[in-house]
Amino acid sequence: MDDYAREMMDLKTLVTRTLEKNGVLAKIRAELRASVFEAIEEEDKIIEKEEGLPPALLGSCNDRAKKLHASPSGRLLTSLICEYLDWAQLNHTLKVYLPECNLQKDFWKSELKEFSSKNGYDLNRNGDSGPLLLDVLEGFLKYENLSQGRGTARRVPETVSLSNIETRNIRRPSSSTIAGGLPPLGRC
Repeated sequence: MDDYAREMMDLKTLVTRTLEKNGVLAKIRAELRASVFEAIEEEDKIIEKEEGLPPALLGSCNDRAKKLHASPSGRLLTSLICEYLDWAQLNHTLKVYLPECNLQKDFWKSELKEFSSKNGYDLNRNGDSGPLLLDVLEGFLKYENLSQGRGTARRVPETVSLSNIETRNIRRPSSSTIAGGLPPLGRC
């Protein structure tokens, strides 16, 4: 390899590392993924209209996710995730997430509006305070702490090591079985 080629390789490595370190490369990759999904989504819509064929991308959500999205708590979960992505300004991720889940662009906004009106929560609060998902999580954790203080929460026996338990598989009771629904939100 001659000096020029070596210098160009070093420059390429330096630029790549700098762009990666500054987050620019990750943003470009996310934008590219979002653009690819948007292009496929547009093509799917054209094919669906003109040829009546089922879309390749839209509707490709797996059965487990479809089942979850059909339930009220699944729609709420998905809406909370979308609101978090929007709050965190992860717009490219949101653009990929929605079509991959076979969901309409702004479905989550109406879902959250309904949730907030049922629970007396102000969606117009200052967005700098955090996403609604964080509020729900903090409310649940406060509820759990209060329940443990009263001795009503499930506890793992002290003789059992948590490292020996697959914590991913421990299921909490559904929100509908907890004192009439979701615990109070963490912040209002």
